Amino acid sequence: MKLVPKLALALFAGVFVVVAAYTAFRVRSEIELFDQDVRRVQRIVGSTAGAALSKTRTREEAIRLARRVEASRGSIRVRFVSLDRNAAPPLRPLVPLDLTPAPGEWKQVVKPRAPSNESADLLVTYVGAPVVDEALGAIELAQPLASRAEYIWRGIWSGLASSLAMLTVGGLTVVLIGARVVGRPVSQLIHATRKIGEGDFKVLETIRRRDEFGELADALRSMSRELEAERFRTREEAEARIQALEQLRHADRLTTLGQLASVLAHEIGTPLNVIAGHGKLIAGGRMAADGIAESAAAIGEQSERITRIVRRILDYARRRPARRARLDASDVVRQACALLQGLAVQRRVILDVIEPGNSTLLDADPDQLQQAVTNLVLNAIHATPAHEHVRVTSKNVERADRDNDERFVAISVHDAGPGISDDIRDRIFEPFFTTKPPGEGTGLGLSVVKDIVEDHGGFVEVLAGAGGGSVFTMYLPRSAPDVG
Repeated sequence: MKLVPKLALALFAGVFVVVAAYTAFRVRSEIELFDQDVRRVQRIVGSTAGAALSKTRTREEAIRLARRVEASRGSIRVRFVSLDRNAAPPLRPLVPLDLTPAPGEWKQVVKPRAPSNESADLLVTYVGAPVVDEALGAIELAQPLASRAEYIWRGIWSGLASSLAMLTVGGLTVVLIGARVVGRPVSQLIHATRKIGEGDFKVLETIRRRDEFGELADALRSMSRELEAERFRTREEAEARIQALEQLRHADRLTTLGQLASVLAHEIGTPLNVIAGHGKLIAGGRMAADGIAESAAAIGEQSERITRIVRRILDYARRRPARRARLDASDVVRQACALLQGLAVQRRVILDVIEPGNSTLLDADPDQLQQAVTNLVLNAIHATPAHEHVRVTSKNVERADRDNDERFVAISVHDAGPGISDDIRDRIFEPFFTTKPPGEGTGLGLSVVKDIVEDHGGFVEVLAGAGGGSVFTMYLPRSAPDVG
């Protein structure tokens, strides 16, 4: 329920309680005044009639006088009665009395109504009025109290009517004033807070008030300015973090290129020797036309080989903006392993690439993914002794025990090294942590791998190999199948 209806209901309840309490107090007071007035009237009438009866001598005269008094008082029944226990039924009182009032004295009692023939209780007053024929005579005045009940209900209905009128007027006033004084400012502030949530931090500049809502608007305006400044700082920090991360990844690439420099010299040296030999043969002028054609073809083939090697190295080293594309993980694995094949040959390590047999599609940045695979394979080559195998696999897996997507592409690198001890297993992904000798590693490779994989919504798992060594596995979310 909104604020204005709540205020209206609170006002209604408060006015109702006050008016009800006042009505109850007023009715109670009026009842007391009514009772006092009725008793006083009956005493006056009874005393007057008793004084008149004191001048009569016979019972018949007293009865006639009582009838004349009753005729003048339409709401009060007046009659002459005998308080003698053996009196005739027409003269017996409505309410038996234990004590007979003396002449001029009075006594009042309330006779409960009889359900059969009476509609209300009776207020009965007895005034002692003896005559010659009836020494225990008295004037009996009886008045129904139905008028009292009507008076009470009239007071109650009057209170309810005034309460209803006050509630109606007060409710309309609260609704009209509340809608303008409370409802409209609150709606403006709610709209402004939603706009602030959407990024519009200037929406409160036009709201100027001099009441509590104005103070609230000032507080929200100050908060929006702080949020805007904090958002700007957060954006700058995020951009700085992204730039630092890109620089870190590029530094890792250059480190890998440095390790491949000697391999590059060896890779290029062999085809250059072939080119030089065939060139000397052609320059000697002793070759037949067929031989010259074969040498020229060999020179061209070796030149293309050098070009492919240099292009592969340059592609790996070149910085490109991050981009996501649909790709096959097995293609990235083959490219990374082709880049490191020369290093594996130099260190006499056998690099095995196991094809998955089916497509392993995912949405990823190809350069970042190639860098992550290259780092894992490079570490595996360094950790594996000569003549041992490094196995690289990619396949589709299901991981129902993870909170992430259950369908993953798993890229695993299994080395034949000494394994990872438990005391450093939790630190291998920390930046600049390395177990290699000084000058051989920067400690960035695994940190970059973890960062790249987590950027793609995946995770990295490290296990001990079944036959020794370690198995590093990158789990990357598999691409959703194309619809249509």
